[in-house]
This record gives sequence, structure tokens and C-alpha cells, in this order.
Amino acid sequence: MIGTRLYSIIILSILIFAFAAHAQQNVFTITAKDPNGGVIPGARITVKSKTGAEQSAVANADGVVQFANLDGGDYLVIVDAAGFPRTAREATFGGSSTSLDVTLNIGSINANVTTTATRTQITTEDTAVPVTIVGRERLERQPVNTIGDIFRFLPGTSTTNEGAFQVRPRIRGLESNRILILVDGERLNNARTSTGNSGIEIGLVNVDGIETVEVVRGAGSVLYGTDALAGTINLITRDAPQRGGDRFRFGGSVNGYYSSNESGRRGNLALTGSDKRIAFRVSQSLERYANYKSGDTTGVSNTGPTFGFVSKDEVGNSQSHGSSTQVTLRTFFDGKNDLKIAYDGRRVSDIGSPLLTNGFGFNAYFPHSNRDKFNGRFETRNLTNYLASVSASFYVQDQDRVFTNVVQPVLPFFRGNFSETTTDTRSIGFDLQSNWLLGSKNFLTFGVSYFRDENKDARLTQTVAPPIVPNRTTSVPRADFGSVAFFAQDEFTFNNRLKFIGGVRVERFSSSSTMTDGFALPAGIRQFQLVDIGVANIASGLEVKETAVTGDFGAVFKVTDNISLTGRVGRSFRVANLFERFFTGAGSVGGFLVGNPNLKPERGINVDVGAKFRFSRVAGSVTYFNNTYRDFLVNTTAFDSRGCPVVLRTQPPFLADSVCNVTPSMSTILVQQTINFSRVRLQGFEAEAESSFRIGDLGFLTPGGNISYLHGNNLQANEPFNIVPRLKTVLSLRWNDAANRYYGEGQTRIVNKQDRLTTAFRASNGGDEPGYAVTDIRGGYNFRRERYRFGINAGVTNLFDRFYSEQFVLAPARGRSFVLGTTVELF
Repeated sequence: MIGTRLYSIIILSILIFAFAAHAQQNVFTITAKDPNGGVIPGARITVKSKTGAEQSAVANADGVVQFANLDGGDYLVIVDAAGFPRTAREATFGGSSTSLDVTLNIGSINANVTTTATRTQITTEDTAVPVTIVGRERLERQPVNTIGDIFRFLPGTSTTNEGAFQVRPRIRGLESNRILILVDGERLNNARTSTGNSGIEIGLVNVDGIETVEVVRGAGSVLYGTDALAGTINLITRDAPQRGGDRFRFGGSVNGYYSSNESGRRGNLALTGSDKRIAFRVSQSLERYANYKSGDTTGVSNTGPTFGFVSKDEVGNSQSHGSSTQVTLRTFFDGKNDLKIAYDGRRVSDIGSPLLTNGFGFNAYFPHSNRDKFNGRFETRNLTNYLASVSASFYVQDQDRVFTNVVQPVLPFFRGNFSETTTDTRSIGFDLQSNWLLGSKNFLTFGVSYFRDENKDARLTQTVAPPIVPNRTTSVPRADFGSVAFFAQDEFTFNNRLKFIGGVRVERFSSSSTMTDGFALPAGIRQFQLVDIGVANIASGLEVKETAVTGDFGAVFKVTDNISLTGRVGRSFRVANLFERFFTGAGSVGGFLVGNPNLKPERGINVDVGAKFRFSRVAGSVTYFNNTYRDFLVNTTAFDSRGCPVVLRTQPPFLADSVCNVTPSMSTILVQQTINFSRVRLQGFEAEAESSFRIGDLGFLTPGGNISYLHGNNLQANEPFNIVPRLKTVLSLRWNDAANRYYGEGQTRIVNKQDRLTTAFRASNGGDEPGYAVTDIRGGYNFRRERYRFGINAGVTNLFDRFYSEQFVLAPARGRSFVLGTTVELF
């Protein structure tokens, strides 16, 4: 009996020891460190495998997280810490590899992780397209009025328009609907927004609600469909992260922002809570901006009330006021399944269009532009040895906007004019995506996506002085635009040095309009001309269907562990939207437009080649691109089958022309129409680099910068392609102490004169587009502990108060402004 018991005890001891040894082998330790070798408490560390298995935890006071029950294999390690850019590393755990130290660098060119470039999490160094990541740390360090301001400083990008709401991005010389803007991977673009005249309102996403901005330069049509001609911008909103342990923990944050130039104020309050099963985040923001002031106007003659300035320096009609509400709820059923449901609401009112006002009583503004979005996402992971994950998402979004023109009366000659155009666009969409591991070399992403925009328009025109007779019309009939698409992309790892990435997309589009009360073609255009320009049946309803097939192929070759070569060639496209097909009426600032249901899609062939390098003290990249587009869309004078310009006669009787060349007068207006315009080529290069040096006990010095060059040609007319900034250089120098608590930074943006313009454009523009140089300085303090942090950032933008305008923008940019941002956060 004793022998049997002793034998049992020995066997049980061996089993317990073996189990403990096995458990110990499955505990992987990751330590977050700063560039000085010090640990970073409170860093959030996430590990994710190719199969979709994911764990996340907050580092303890020693900067350490231990992950248990992880299978050995390859993982993507992502580290987020206050005061540092997000850092990503690929690592292999198993065998003797049970620990990893991740050092967080100071600079903005970091080994980061992107989901936008490939629809899966991947390091920026493993992508075949150039990607810029702007994280929360940089958004706080570089306080901005609106998210559009960051595109002034990134490689390959610039901005159009001004004001705290109206600034919008350009990528490689293109703007508006030729850039696809996503919010958490779902379209912010809608099919009603006009392409050449306004563009997608990126200001509908509040700065304080954004965690990361991912900017992919180059065609994104294979993964995201229409509009991704020049690039794709994904605004990833702040989330409710899962926390380990059974104890439910509350947290929160308070953010503040002030800009002295326009007395701009913005505040945000957020409350968070989470445990290992559920997490939530609720936030509310308020903001208010008055008219901004331009730079020093000494010696500048075209200022004052007549030119849209309230006074010598104050830019009229540039104000806006807004608020934002975000609610996010996540449920973690187990280690494989989770559900996210969110609401994002934005209310912006009294939105001015800078300079669209003058001393004669003219004013153009948006009384409001609102957005409501509900979305949900379910993901299940690690389903089989081959099926890594499946995700399904949906969204419902309403965008409601009103644009108003007012011209005050001059009695008794003119009774004034008031017009108000309302657009209400509802968007619905869903996306189903699966990720497959096909052996050890192929990672396949396959999915189907669908979206539909439904639009309702209304327009009211009337005189300002009595007697007032309202006239209710519609510029765009009730219409919808949508698509269903199938896409597939494969990452083939040939060996540890060479990776191929290729994809294909097949998409079916449908645009349709119905007979709508208040929508009619004007009687002042002759019937045969309506037939000639293809709009004779537009009032009775039309339907247009088309199919787009596109694909791309790229490669990443690691010459060494520090240098990678990249290349990609692909097709891109953009389908004409509801505005271009159906809008018929007076333009926002004059002229008369008619739709064109017969438009073909814009199509491009896009080539990108580049190199990326990362050493211990220096990092950077260089890219050359060559993009050729055909069937480019432009607005121009409409011509009938005789080659005669189409005119709108405003005074009856509408008599037939005796000659072809009609001269516009007070009783005739030239009619404009969007047409397909042959071929355009845009090519250039983008480069960025930075280096970090230790300067003894004083900390680190990090010089850096980027340069972008763009060359555009109208291949049909063999002349320059206008409205593309030519050369931009950004130089920066940053100092921070060894613990990265204190920092100071100077940044200068140099934009060279653009003199490569057509003769006609130069004449209408009054000459070349002048160059300028603008300097900003800023500094701050960031204090962090395991469960809380405090940050303050202050600076001066446009330090020397320079009077200038962004190239091809009418309104001047902001003058000198003292800016202040504060953050208090509890984890």
C-alpha cells in the first residue's frame, strides 16, 4: 500500500512539474522601453498572430506585460504609450524566445502598424505603398483647429480652403471626391457632394475623437472601390479597449484647446470603463471659432470689406461652431469573438466660406452641416487551421447640409435675392471580410462590400425685400447611387526577403433618379440642345449601370534587415456621382450647370516604386510615382451638335438663333456641363527622413523633414496641368529630455512658386502662384504613470505673421496664433 501511494505521489509530482514547465514555456514577457533604456509603465501592449488570436494588457510599473497561453509562432507586437508614437514589431515566440524588449523611438517616422493599406494589420515597412501614420501623440503635440490642418505638413499632401471647418486635403495634386476618406474603414464620401466646387467635409469628424490618421498615397481602388484615385485617408476613432482581470475599472479624460487668432476654443470630456468582458467609451466635445485673422497685411492692397475682409486683417465669413458626441460599446464573448456598436454624432453651425462676403451685402455660408452615424462590427477569429478570421460590419449614416446665398436689396432697383439649398443624404453599407492562411506562404483576404447613398434635395429662392414670393425647386432629383463588390488580395511570402502582394476587385454600380416634384429643365434652353447634350429625359427619371474591374500587383524586397525596396502597379477608377450626373440649376456662386448622365468613369494606371530604410539612429523613405488618368472629368461650356455653345435665355420670348456664336448678355447665360476630358499625367517623388542623436545628459536631438515634388501634364493639349502645387519642403528640429517628458520643436514649411501654368490660367489667375515659407514653434510637458497622465502643449503658428495663401486657394491662411492644448487622462 505504501509503495502504491509513493508511486502515485511520484507520478503526480512529475505531472505537476511537467504542467508547470509547459505553462512556463507559454508565458512570454514583453518590456516597453524608452530610447534611454528606461522602462515605460502604463504602455498598452498588444500581440496578434496571423490566425487572429489577440491579447492586450497594460504594462506594470516595470514596463512589463506577461502573456500566458500563447502558442509559439510569429506575432505582431504593437506598443502604445503616452508621449510616444505607436510602435510595431514582428516577433517569433517559442522555444528559447520567451522575452522581447521593444524600444519606442522619439520621431514621427516610426515602425508603425497600418490596417488601411492591406485591410489587415501589417507593419508599414511591409507594405508596397507609401503610408503615413499620424497617431494620437502627434495630434496632441501639434494642436490643430481641424484635422485638415495636418495635411499641410505630410509628404505628398497639401490643403484647399480655409477656416476651422472647411480645410480639406489634397493628395498628389488631386482633391475632393478623387480622395477616399474613411472613418473606421467605412466611407465618409457620399455621392451627392460636388466634386470640383466643395468636396468631402473632413471636418465632420472631430479632432478629439480621432485616435489615428492613416494616409495611403496611391490608388486604393482594389480594396475600397470608387473615389480612391489619388489616395485613401482612414480616420480611426478612439476605442474602448479591453482590460485583463475580473475587476471593472473606470477611467476618463479631459482635453482642452485654445487658439488666440480666432479666439478658438474646443473642449472634450470622455468617460471609459472596462473589464475582460465589456468596455465602453462616452465622449462629448464643444467648439467655437470666430473669424480668423490673416497675416500682416502691410503693403497688401486687396483687403478690407470690399474684398471679403471685415477689417484690414480679419477674414470675413470664416467662423464656425460645433459639437460632437461619441458612444462606443464593446463586448468580448471569449478570446475569439467580440462585438462593437458605436454612435458618432456631429453638429456644426454657422459655417462660413472665407471671403464669400463683401461690403455690398453678399454672403454665402452653411447654416448647418450635421452627421449621424450608427455602426457595428462583429469579428470571430482562429476558426480553423485555414480560416484565420471573419468580420462583418454595417453602418447607417445621415449627412444633412444647408447652403445659403444672400444678396441684400438695393431699392428701388433690386429687391435682393435669397437662396437656400438643402441636401439630405442617407448612406447604408455592409462589409464581410475573411482572412485565410493557405499554407505557410499565402495569406488571402477575400470579401464582399455594399453601399448605397440615397439623396433628397430641396431649394428655396425668393427676394429679400417685399413682396416676397417663394420659389421651391430641386437641383438634383431624388436619386440613389450604390454598388456591390467582390475583392480578393493575396500576400505571398516567397522567402524571408521577398513578398508579393496582389489583388483584384469586381464592382457593379447603379445610379438612378426618379421623377421629382420641383425638378424640371429650364425653358430657356432649346429642346434640340437638350437632346444634343444628353439631358432631355433627365426630369422623367434615368438609370445608369456600369461594371468596373480593377487590380494591382506589388512586391516588397528586403535587401537587408534595414533596407527594403518596394514597387506596385495598379488600376484605379472613380465613377461619376449624383451631382455630376443629375445636378441642373444655378451654381453656388454663379453660372448655370446641367447634368450629364452619359459620363464614363475616370480611370488611372498608377505606378509606385520606392525604398524604405531604418537604422538605429536614422529612418526614412523615398518614392517615385507616375499616375496616368483617362476620361478625367472637368466642368466646361456645353456645346450642341453644331458646335455652338448652349445658352440659357432668361428673358422671353426664347427665339431661335440666327447665328451660331451667341454672345452672353444680361438675358443669356452660358451653360456648363461636366464632360470626360482625355488624359492627364501626374508624376513626382516624395521623400522623408529623420535622425536622432543623444546629446549627453541633455536628452535627444531629432532633425527631420520631407520633400514632395509634383509635375502635371495635360496630355491631350500638350500643356501643363493646372492647380497642382509643385514643390514643398518641411524641415523640423526637435529636442526632448531622456525620459521624453519635456520637448521643444521648430518646423518650417517651404512651398516654392508654381510658375508651370498655362497662359490662359496665368492670365485669369493674375500671374503665377507665389511661394512662401511659414514657421511654427511648440513645446510641452508630458507626465505619465501606470494609471494616469498629464500633458500640456503650447506653441506659436505662423511665427512671423506672414500674409500668404495656400496655392490655388482664394482665402489667405491664418496669421500668427498662440495655441495651447491640455490633456488629463485616467486609465
